[in-house]
Amino acid sequence: MAGIVQFERVLSPLAGGVFWIAAALLLLWAAPAFAGEATIDPKIVQAVGRLTYGPAPGTLEQAAAMGLEAFVAAQLAPERLPEPPELERALAGLPSQQMDTVRLFREYGPPADDGKNAPDAMRRTFDRADVVALEAAKARLLRAILSPRQLAERMTEFWCEHFSLGPKKGLAHLWVGSFEREAVRPYALGKFLDLLAATAMHPAMLIARDNWKNVVHREGGTATKEALDLGYATLLINFQTLGQGGPQKPADIQALARILTGWRVGAARADSDTGGFYFDVELHDPADKVLLGQPVKGTGLGEGAAALRILAEHPATARNVCRKLAVYFLTDEPPAGLVARMAETFGQTGGEIREVLRTLFSSAEFYDAKYRGGRIKSPLRQAVSAVRALGAPPTDTAALAGALAGLGQPLFAAEGPEGYPAAAAPWQKPEALPRRVSFAGDLAAGRVPGLGGVGPTAKDRVAALAETLGPTLSAPVRQAAEKAGGSNGVGLILASPDFLQY
Repeated sequence: MAGIVQFERVLSPLAGGVFWIAAALLLLWAAPAFAGEATIDPKIVQAVGRLTYGPAPGTLEQAAAMGLEAFVAAQLAPERLPEPPELERALAGLPSQQMDTVRLFREYGPPADDGKNAPDAMRRTFDRADVVALEAAKARLLRAILSPRQLAERMTEFWCEHFSLGPKKGLAHLWVGSFEREAVRPYALGKFLDLLAATAMHPAMLIARDNWKNVVHREGGTATKEALDLGYATLLINFQTLGQGGPQKPADIQALARILTGWRVGAARADSDTGGFYFDVELHDPADKVLLGQPVKGTGLGEGAAALRILAEHPATARNVCRKLAVYFLTDEPPAGLVARMAETFGQTGGEIREVLRTLFSSAEFYDAKYRGGRIKSPLRQAVSAVRALGAPPTDTAALAGALAGLGQPLFAAEGPEGYPAAAAPWQKPEALPRRVSFAGDLAAGRVPGLGGVGPTAKDRVAALAETLGPTLSAPVRQAAEKAGGSNGVGLILASPDFLQY
């Protein structure tokens, strides 16, 4: 984290309602960290801090009453945890969240037009897509804050970044929500191959990563013109499966691109019953191929299934995915032995993500004291954990989605091929601290619309928040917050190193 001199430099421009927070934090960030009262098993605190977005009121106590093994087992079986009625009501109020990919296209996509008003029609289409994408962001935040299925929510975030659609691009922007609902959520704790296939065939991915343009034109069964696009094949091999530095060669990327020719978007087709995916045999290269040394017979769409299985079952994929999971949940430099055991589970179970996570969460390394604290939260994790800790159910999360953009992590907008980083180090930027402190102050003072007006009185808020966070809160932070009192004390806690690190 930034040293005291850096921290003072970046906080010095702050004034107004958060100036006092900045002044107090200069002392807290300079002071050594003290553990809070050890009334709860540190392993429970560690599990809650890693499997969830952070404790809500009563979470630590509930986990302690269940016991470590039962808490982890419950999170690994989210289908057994009922969703709260307030979450279901909030999601029901987002109309586009009830629509699949094809219906979204028909309701919000480009209208049939004779071409006379094409520019205006496209602007209206983009505006409608913005509305749908905002509802998708609101739904993601509502689930992350309110759902007891916290591990499932964290894994949804993980996979949405691993299979990132990248920045806003055409119809992919309209479909970010349906991509999450149809291609990611159902498989977030299932088999990696199913997840890989669902994301590869989803129209949002086809548009976002340009595989819909990857074609070979044919006449009478003979290829007459090639328009190969290697972009998605490169991404699929180098980031989503084998990883950079894997066994792949340029010829493998070429072969995979040919295998994936003819994969098109069929959302506009009246008879589409495949989620908007359409295979055009006339735009597919029918020749036999070789991928990673394995023959792939020219069988049309079946080639894609064979290729995805080859990639999903390769040991390099197991190592790449398992290391990234260990980075996401534990540390930026995970122990090689732990990653190897996770990869072994991946191979033995055919890529069962739930079992890979069970191996991680039952390991001695996962509860090693040297991995407690010191990781800076991403903006999404900071925002969601803060709202959860305050315990006031949101009435609207649109403003929170906007705040995330200001904090440097707008949802569904990552630039890189792997989405936002799983590691903590990239978020460790001193220049971002003023925005983080300002957000904490605004949230505590009720200045973030849709997130205030419910919960303990100002007089009791510091004590309630301190109880929620339990031993993760050090003595100096508790004392400073109690002295400040009310929303000032709450803001100080939410901007403290104890809260921003995990």
